Amino acid sequence: MAETIFGPTLTLSTGRIIPTRWVGEQHVKEDLGFIPSFADWVKAIRPEPWMGRSAHIEALVDPHFASPVVEVS
Repeated sequence: MAETIFGPTLTLSTGRIIPTRWVGEQHVKEDLGFIPSFADWVKAIRPEPWMGRSAHIEALVDPHFASPVVEVS
């Protein structure tokens, strides 16, 4: 996110150019003590009931999955 806002590098008042990502990583290390992995991040998500519900979209994506149409006369 920092790279999106500030660009890939930052120029210090001394003229030194440093990667924006490095600055962001330093902030995370100061706050958390480590850089969390994707697995760490996923484990921290609390599942909510709505997260498990999903609509079946197969018929919308592939018509061969659609239920056959039955005509009643």
